[in-house]
Amino acid sequence: MSFKLFLSSDAANFLKNLGKENKHRIVEKLKLLEDNPFSLPYRKIKGRENTCRIRIGDLRVIYSISGTEIRVLKIGRREGVYKR
Repeated sequence: MSFKLFLSSDAANFLKNLGKENKHRIVEKLKLLEDNPFSLPYRKIKGRENTCRIRIGDLRVIYSISGTEIRVLKIGRREGVYKR
């Protein structure tokens, strides 16, 4: 099954302003996520339908899966990423 990955404007802005090393790590994980979103160790977020997160060091990627679309809602540091 082929998935399409979409970044929200918040996620794209955070990624654009991130350092080179962390940006590379996140892009690699996003490529793996696009290939198979269930291959990475993920956790569902309580209180949100079809929303999961993956951990990359002290950064979190929050995304939702709908059919064959993966929407990256937020990328951020652990301290503030879960705030709506």
